[in-house]
Amino acid sequence: MTVLRNQALRFILIGATSTLLYFGLLIGLRPLITSVLLLTAFCYSLSMGFNFLAQGMFTFQMQRLAPRQMRRYLVMHGSAMATNSAAMALLVNGFGIHLFASQIVVTGVITVATFLLSKSWVYT
Repeated sequence: MTVLRNQALRFILIGATSTLLYFGLLIGLRPLITSVLLLTAFCYSLSMGFNFLAQGMFTFQMQRLAPRQMRRYLVMHGSAMATNSAAMALLVNGFGIHLFASQIVVTGVITVATFLLSKSWVYT
């Protein structure tokens, strides 16, 4: 149980660090990249790359990462983004639940799901 708890804490730490990296890159690169579309895509890609590497090496203690793991990581995060959008539309538009309250719940569910998928499928 201690290993699982430690992995979960490291997973959350890396996730928070990736988010801070994304916002730091947005702020730092905004004067250099004027297109918001290009800016956000570039910053998101860099933070996602950091997240993949750090989760694999720090959270799940992988000695090396393989292309198969990167593909699985991308599938997992693509599915998480689609699930987030669908769940938010259902909760906000379908049930009339407040946007931020809905996002907090959905983020919690997706965080648990991506942790479990990362542990059992992506980084195996």
